[in-house]
Amino acid sequence: MARVRTYRNYQEAWGEWRRLGIPDRAFTRFDLASRQFIFIDSIALDEATALREELMPKGVTVLPCRGDRALIAIAPLALEDLLLTEASPRLVEIGEALRFRNDAEPPLFEWSGGSLDLSRPRVMGILNVTPDSFSDGGRNLDADTAVRCALEMKNEGADVIDIGGESTRPGSAPVTPDEEWSRISEVVRRMSDEVGLPVSVDTRRPEVARRALRAGAVMVNDISGLRDEMIEVVRTEGAAAFVMHMRGEPANMQDDTRYVDVVGDVYAFLERQVRRAVAAGVPRERLAIDPGLGFAKDVDGNLEIMSRLDELRSMGRPVLLGASRKTFLGKISGGGPEERLEASLAAAAVACWQGVHLFRVHDVGETVRTLKAASAMRAGISPRSP
Repeated sequence: MARVRTYRNYQEAWGEWRRLGIPDRAFTRFDLASRQFIFIDSIALDEATALREELMPKGVTVLPCRGDRALIAIAPLALEDLLLTEASPRLVEIGEALRFRNDAEPPLFEWSGGSLDLSRPRVMGILNVTPDSFSDGGRNLDADTAVRCALEMKNEGADVIDIGGESTRPGSAPVTPDEEWSRISEVVRRMSDEVGLPVSVDTRRPEVARRALRAGAVMVNDISGLRDEMIEVVRTEGAAAFVMHMRGEPANMQDDTRYVDVVGDVYAFLERQVRRAVAAGVPRERLAIDPGLGFAKDVDGNLEIMSRLDELRSMGRPVLLGASRKTFLGKISGGGPEERLEASLAAAAVACWQGVHLFRVHDVGETVRTLKAASAMRAGISPRSP
């Protein structure tokens, strides 16, 4: 699915053109003053050429950018009719991407035997059964304590519990699959009976994911982006999965945080992994995406993603935000992990306003209340249910 950005006028689009290196002379030949602009990613040069030849007689300007990107300039009133009536596969795809961005209907997110209604924002409570996670390491090593924590999060409004047995903070050392499973096995097994919420297992190891799914988990939260073996586990076990962007490994991921266009690069990776999973037999409705804030991104990269989260919705899959208490929030607002509540809530509100569907958080009650208010303001409708 093409990634799209829309601009209401020439002035809004100008900064994008300059950033992408389009020469000023490319626009002097066209009357663009009264046009709306659609920036398209993932388009081959021959497709851009074909679109230009097809659309120019209809008064639509297509301006190829560098590589696989293009801008369409179109009179606003003609846009909807054109996308509805033209049979060009690329135009149909652009129309679909715009529809997803406009949030006409929330995407489906399901697993074998269940689903999550995304008509309102949903909260995933973080439950790390580790000694060294950056914020809550060592708090839930005992299974009884972990289950009590999950029950507290449920009472505060959590919709999903995400259980992890390995810290993936920057610079962290890996643990063996057996050690990871030994940490979380009893907690995962007790969740269904004692907590009663859908369980996600936060792991990058297929063998741990398979054990957790057979013990009662229904989702896999994979920071490594759903590689081939994990795709097979998700497919055969009928699970849902969160596909996250990361470069390298947790131990070295912050060594390279340079991007030409961080959102474009993240989008391309996630789209590629979603396509691979679907081609391997995983239903598209079982996949959600996560841009991976803090994973191989510096502060500026994280902030760029935060300001453009709505573009990720062009893919038509639910978007998960994992900003809670992360280092980049401390760098912009101050404070250690325990002092980043306000910044975490600000991130949740900004993401909610852009139509993000799922929020992975440490502070469940505060986030639930923030999202309830932000989503009501975004919709202009008073919430009818808790």
